Amino acid sequence: MKPDNLTIFGLFERQQRYVVPLFQRPYVWTQEKQWEALWEDIASKAEQVLTMGTYHPDINRHFLGALVLNSERPEGFQVPIKLVVDGQQRITTMQIVIMALRDFAAACNEKSIVNDLDLLTENRLSNIREEEKYKVWPTSADQSVYMGIFQAGSLEGVRNRFPLYIPLGSNKPEPRPTLVEAYIYFYERIQEFVTPDEGFEFGEQSEVPMQPSERLRALSDAFLKLMDVVTIDLDEKDNPQVIFESLNYLGVPLLPSDLIRNYVFLEANRRGEPVNKLYDQYWYDYDRLGKRGQPGFWKVEEKQGRLKRPRLDLFVFHYLSYTKREELLITRLYKEFQTWWKEKPERVVEDELSKLQKFSHIFARFFTPDGDTRLDLFLERLQQLDISTIYPLLLYLLSEGVHLSQAELNGMAVDLESYLVRRLVCGLTGKNYNRFFMSLLNQLHSSTEINRNQLQKLLLEPEGDTGRWPSDNEFRAKWLSQPIYRTNRSRVPMLLLALDRQMLTKKQEMVTVHSKLTIEHILPQKYKVQDYPFLAGTGLDETKLRLQRDDLIHTIGNLTLLTSALNSQVSNGPFKIKKPEIAQKSLLMLNAYFQSANLGERWIESEIKARGEYLFKYAQQVWPYPELETEAGE
Repeated sequence: MKPDNLTIFGLFERQQRYVVPLFQRPYVWTQEKQWEALWEDIASKAEQVLTMGTYHPDINRHFLGALVLNSERPEGFQVPIKLVVDGQQRITTMQIVIMALRDFAAACNEKSIVNDLDLLTENRLSNIREEEKYKVWPTSADQSVYMGIFQAGSLEGVRNRFPLYIPLGSNKPEPRPTLVEAYIYFYERIQEFVTPDEGFEFGEQSEVPMQPSERLRALSDAFLKLMDVVTIDLDEKDNPQVIFESLNYLGVPLLPSDLIRNYVFLEANRRGEPVNKLYDQYWYDYDRLGKRGQPGFWKVEEKQGRLKRPRLDLFVFHYLSYTKREELLITRLYKEFQTWWKEKPERVVEDELSKLQKFSHIFARFFTPDGDTRLDLFLERLQQLDISTIYPLLLYLLSEGVHLSQAELNGMAVDLESYLVRRLVCGLTGKNYNRFFMSLLNQLHSSTEINRNQLQKLLLEPEGDTGRWPSDNEFRAKWLSQPIYRTNRSRVPMLLLALDRQMLTKKQEMVTVHSKLTIEHILPQKYKVQDYPFLAGTGLDETKLRLQRDDLIHTIGNLTLLTSALNSQVSNGPFKIKKPEIAQKSLLMLNAYFQSANLGERWIESEIKARGEYLFKYAQQVWPYPELETEAGE
């Protein structure tokens, strides 16, 4: 390593390109965490310059951090290149500050300052390619925005190129791209520092032409000459990844997938493989932004246990678990990846990226099942069940090497869903699922045949509470008595919508429900004895009545789904008022039950149990128990 201490001026004065590798993450610094602190340091040094009357080398310089650079041989007459191994957030911010200073100086007609700053943002050689003129060339996700800011030339120009967008139905605009917000932030701080008097305008006829000019020069000098960075140039003996990891704590903490990406592509670079081509073909989609700068598909966070993690981290975690066929800790994801990678030194980077990409298409389907198969329905319900420990098993079953037909996959989906839902309704623990599904994966992987019948046998083997598949008798008993609303409220809508779907016949249209539905207790949680005169004469007071019926109120037989508006209208009202409202206004097949002429104005224990039995018939159809049990002689 060759460390060097440079001012920002010294860093950018040479004809040099600082290229952020395509596989590095986009710009993520923010006002609260980084920009404000940086601006306070710049303004503080500028005030010292003003106090001294001019820039003076004896003023203590401020250390901004380190940049880890790796030289790359230019081709022909290219501008010399240094790859930014670490510090891309810092060096990109420096250029944004210089652009803001340049554009403000141009607005003030300070041509000498503009000329000085132009030399620090732009390489000037003959026959130079477009991207070579930029001193800093950011990662692919930021390049178009970066060029837009560079070319706009003014605050107004930047705002016009990147206007605020207010979505329909909202009065709050979406944020501009982060680089744009950074530019606007620093431009406005510069403006406040240089022209502290409100309403001051620059121009040749200004009454105080020198004061703002002095403040602008002091600000420029402070930033360019009193701010230091340490550049660490790596040589052939240095491992860029090790240096990168050791310096990671200096900036925004990286995600495991960020570290993995850097590890893989630095390895490709070390081997002389076409890094840009590999990135574009196999990794770019993972880093792609969503609409208007929002997180892309793979950056959206999903719940994993108690925490939320980006989908890409989750995918790599479950992919590794599937590949290694063992339980892993997501908190050690990067270390687990490193260990796995080093187990086979002969790995070919492109081959591994290609495999990863194929499995990512399978994993993406878990979150966006858009087909009409029973498997897709299971994947959709799996999200609502919030059970991700089954993902490695699903990656295996859906992989190309297993060669399962769609009919087999649909059948397996029914069985896995039945296993999970029956255990949920019966109140059986899911704490052992990670071990159980990993065991299933290993048994299927070593089996001579993989089909639905084999999966059913494996699902039926466990006998204790931690693994058994509840039979019809146990399922029915708990269906009628388990207070599911109290124990698993978030899963109730999935159960009820599954029943509603099962109730549809060929004579009815299959429609997608877009309305926000809420859970309604037919017998309200806050019912009053006077609202239910048929409860009178029991000899029990209201408190005892509530205790007696508390569990039953929360069973499936007493629950349905309504729109928020209808729910609010009928919520705690008596059944004689609630029944006709639900019957007339709800379009769900689930609520056709309340159109029955046999239902009177009473809704007590017997009615709740009767509806529970009615719904259980459909539950058995949605989540069947395999006939394999009778064949085993049980």
